[in-house]
Amino acid sequence: MNLGFNMFFTIVTVQISIIFVMKAAGQSTTEACNSCCTSGIPGIPGQHGNPGVSGPQGMNGVKGEQGMNGVKGDQGFNGVKGDQGMKGEQGFIGEHGLKGEQGPQGLIGLPGANGVKGEKGEQASQQKSAFAVVFSSNPGRHAVSPMKYDTIITNVGNDYNLDTGKFVCAIPGVYVFQVTSLKSSGSSVLTHIMKNGNFQVSAYTAGTGDISASAMVILDLVSGDQVWTQPLSTSYNYYYDNINRYCSFSGFLLYAA
Repeated sequence: MNLGFNMFFTIVTVQISIIFVMKAAGQSTTEACNSCCTSGIPGIPGQHGNPGVSGPQGMNGVKGEQGMNGVKGDQGFNGVKGDQGMKGEQGFIGEHGLKGEQGPQGLIGLPGANGVKGEKGEQASQQKSAFAVVFSSNPGRHAVSPMKYDTIITNVGNDYNLDTGKFVCAIPGVYVFQVTSLKSSGSSVLTHIMKNGNFQVSAYTAGTGDISASAMVILDLVSGDQVWTQPLSTSYNYYYDNINRYCSFSGFLLYAA
């Protein structure tokens, strides 16, 4: 746009310059002619000349200074706060949904009457064997042989033989045997518990006064085994007894095999 304007301005300037030149020339001619002759008829206007060559572009003008910032306007006033509206009425509570029906709980029944007491059950069959024998009179110096006690206190199963002085096993199992012997004053006794002729344990006592001794043993027996008591020798057979029954021999089945 600046290029077109400059071109137009240049053309106009050239045309004006031409007009002034022609006018100045005409005046000179008129003045010369006025002095010698009358004015001639004006000539036909000549055609416009071609546009002149565009002049060089002018230099850019100096950049103007930045204008001052405008003053910040005052903040407007806050509007008046409106009144709080009235609280609306509370709505109705909706109805609860239907709950499944639950059957009524039954009443706790009264305790039932005690049942009739059952009959006593039969005790399981248990094999039994037990004996206890004593001297009720003084045996004195007993022979080195099975001691034949003269009084039976207990003989469950009749496994003790009073005539032989021996216990004969009829129920295989584990048995407990015990012997107690009292010696006369100033002497000694040593009593063996024998099994099938073999010594098992002994009860021994010696010294001044009447002193007793005892021994116990547990034996595993089979049917037909024999158990008895007897003195060690004639040097250890000074037994003493009376109605108080100091000398005894006993045994019982602990459990059957």
